[in-house]
Amino acid sequence: MEIYKLTNVPDTLYYIPNFITIEEEEYLLSCVNNVPRTRWVQLRNRRLQNWGGQPHAKGMIQTESLPKWLEPYTERILKLGNQTIFPDNIFQFNHCLVNEYEAGQGIMPHTDGPVYYPIVTTISLQSHTVIEFYRPIDSNNKEVRLELV
Repeated sequence: MEIYKLTNVPDTLYYIPNFITIEEEEYLLSCVNNVPRTRWVQLRNRRLQNWGGQPHAKGMIQTESLPKWLEPYTERILKLGNQTIFPDNIFQFNHCLVNEYEAGQGIMPHTDGPVYYPIVTTISLQSHTVIEFYRPIDSNNKEVRLELV
């Protein structure tokens, strides 16, 4: 995993290019697009599917298991992370958000909160992703902009 560790950003960021194949991307898109319409929630700048649990101020409220079509990817991520990043701990995914953005859309800077600690992963389909990381306002450190291509 060290070869995927990014520099000049927070030291816990990794980028794995081509983490999924084109065929896997097509499969995931098919799964995402073939769910009942009621799984989609329309938000201001995106559509959203929520799988597994509902984030709450007091923790994650587990409402269902993650769908089987996500298992190969969660298992692959866990295998990588548990062997190298968090070797003394075993983590399980409890939640998956599927966000659909149109070109040029995004969300404002925010903090995900404790229910997303200690691992957050992102798989981008059909496009590159730009993620901007900011230090808290009271910090003297500069912001970091990361473009995943």
